[in-house]
Amino acid sequence: MASVHESLYFNPMMTNGVVHANVFGIKDWVTPYKIAVLVLLNEMSRTGEGAVSLMERRRLNQLLLPLLQGPDITLSKLYKLIEESCPQLANSVQIRIKLMAEGELKDMEQFFDDLSDSFSGTEPEVHKTSVVGLFLRHMILAYSKLSFSQVFKLYTALQQYFQNGEKKTVEDADMELTSRDEGERKMEKEELDVSVREEEVSCSGPLSQKQAEFFLSQQASLLKNDETKALTPASLQKELNNLLKFNPDFAEAHYLSYLNNLRVQDVFSSTHSLLHYFDRLILTGAESKSNGEEGYGRSLRYAALNLAALHCRFGHYQQAELALQEAIRIAQESNDHVCLQHCLSWLYVLGQKRSDSYVLLEHSVKKAVHFGLPYLASLGIQSLVQQRAFAGKTANKLMDALKDSDLLHWKHSLSELIDISIAQKTAIWRLYGRRSAAERKSCSLSPPSTMALQQAQMLLSMNSLEAVNAGVQQNNTESFAVALCHLAELHAEQGCFAAASEVLKHLKERFPPNSQHAQLWMLCDQKIQFDRAMNDGKYHLADSLVTGITALNSIEGVYRKAVVLQAQNQMSEAHKLLQKLLVHCQKLKNTEMVISVLLSVAELYWRSSSPTIALPMLLQALALSKEYRLQYLASETVLNLAFAQLILGIPEQALSLLHMAIEPILADGAILDKGRAMFLVAKCQVASAASYDQPKKAEALEAAIENLNEAKNYFAKVDCKERIRDVVYFQARLYHTLGKTQERNRCAMLFRQLHQELPSHGVPLINHL
Repeated sequence: MASVHESLYFNPMMTNGVVHANVFGIKDWVTPYKIAVLVLLNEMSRTGEGAVSLMERRRLNQLLLPLLQGPDITLSKLYKLIEESCPQLANSVQIRIKLMAEGELKDMEQFFDDLSDSFSGTEPEVHKTSVVGLFLRHMILAYSKLSFSQVFKLYTALQQYFQNGEKKTVEDADMELTSRDEGERKMEKEELDVSVREEEVSCSGPLSQKQAEFFLSQQASLLKNDETKALTPASLQKELNNLLKFNPDFAEAHYLSYLNNLRVQDVFSSTHSLLHYFDRLILTGAESKSNGEEGYGRSLRYAALNLAALHCRFGHYQQAELALQEAIRIAQESNDHVCLQHCLSWLYVLGQKRSDSYVLLEHSVKKAVHFGLPYLASLGIQSLVQQRAFAGKTANKLMDALKDSDLLHWKHSLSELIDISIAQKTAIWRLYGRRSAAERKSCSLSPPSTMALQQAQMLLSMNSLEAVNAGVQQNNTESFAVALCHLAELHAEQGCFAAASEVLKHLKERFPPNSQHAQLWMLCDQKIQFDRAMNDGKYHLADSLVTGITALNSIEGVYRKAVVLQAQNQMSEAHKLLQKLLVHCQKLKNTEMVISVLLSVAELYWRSSSPTIALPMLLQALALSKEYRLQYLASETVLNLAFAQLILGIPEQALSLLHMAIEPILADGAILDKGRAMFLVAKCQVASAASYDQPKKAEALEAAIENLNEAKNYFAKVDCKERIRDVVYFQARLYHTLGKTQERNRCAMLFRQLHQELPSHGVPLINHL
């Protein structure tokens, strides 16, 4: 059908292959598909109320608007849509089109003559000002302006359209018969649906102005709200190229092309489309008509601003800064305060690594409030909260600031920023960890993991404030991807890997690999797989996952590589990587990663039998976590300090330190950290019992065995076989000391099974936390 539509030079709105929407003062023309829709409307008016049920009539009315506004589709697809709504009417439409296509030209002429009767009478079947009435009048007017040769070509195209539809219907029937008894019938049907969809795209041909506007608005809405239901990047670009071939000055099509290229991270094509959009906007005079002479300059400065945002998105910060300077210069010349406020926000984004960037951000928020720009003001508050969270400000002040921004969101119905605010709260609860005991009692707060789960669930259960079509996912934004990733990580930390897999499966369906937010769940999935492989002792598998993590997040990838090398007892290589990463993270002021690297370096030292060198590292990590109020990391650092003291031979002091750190870990920590804490308590109890008398020593060892059982249960939840091996080895030694032969033999047998299954690198068990 593509060749048929491209040859419709009888179209009065085309000259030299370019659509001119207002050549004859109309915005539509007649095509074979629209004749089929006219037949449907005529049959609906002729069918009595009793012949069609109320539900069928309602389904047909719902079907009409997409048929009138959307692009042309194949006849077989049209039959299928009508049949789903009203089978009886589908048969009547099919017979009517067949009689017209297999008859003579006068049948089509008579059909258009009869259409005018719909408006006659005191109570006409169709009102002239209704959607259907306007469509009918446009078609009658467009048909009456055709010459005889153009009418003949239209009838020839109608015959071709009917023949292709009949051929496709026969092919569908044959396919259904041949695939009925085959096991792969479902897969073949999916392939058939894809081929039909591709044919629809190819048969759409030149669109009218209304059809083009509807198509662009529909695809833009889907890209924002539910990218999975939009056309694939290749199909959408093919359709846009077809549209621009007939109307190269259609500015909105260039902008949708820009958005489509952003989906696939194509910097060259997206830049090209963005520049074409603003060029066409100036050439068509759309801005000048609405803004006078100021329109030309307005397009130029916003073109520079959008170009700066594009370069910033792809990490081209130098080019972004140059484009931003150009936008600022033009905006200052035009005294455009709104544009200058957007430029100020992007200046912060480009310079947010500087120590004084918060001054710029505060100034931006004040100016945005002054000029009545709630979106920019709220976005600035969100950025300020994020920056101060990383700077270690108190959580209650950050939550108060977010509460103030929420008032702006609900007042101005800024649904996107409501989502961002809730996702920000989820991240803050995960970042800070549990507060101190006194602060928690005064605020009566739940543990942060519970609060993070609550915020994430709140975001997922919200409905968008924007009106979208039925069947469209309302919130397919970055905030939702972040919230779902938090949920997956929280479930994985608690050993609920099946639930985490379900969340990740939903993420993959909601954000397919070619979507712009897919990298979030990809990184989350890789990290969870890495942790499971490390827990299971499969270091070769974990090492293979490092490449994928590095591609998505280079800092996280280098850190995980060092963890694998350390587990494989390659201490010198791990130490070199960690030292380089430490220097890099200190430059970037990535405090969380700095603390994690310091803990890994300390572990590397005591595994190399140098616990005294590890102490300065641990004290530095503790000072940083206290300064930035990272309570959970502080507890983990104290846990490591206690282990260092145990190695140095002062288990009593290690036990007193553990009492400080173990409560937040057991209340709110990951399952693996809970197991490590209980295992360390048991080790300290055994080491302290060496100086006790025999009855007290036996009692201490029994308590240690209970703690080891608890640690083993925790490790079993996350399938950490290596640590279970260490626990049962320790239990076997304790049972032997207590003279419990049967329990000792059971633990020894379990240890032997795990020791044969897992690799051993010759590291003493006491030196492993």
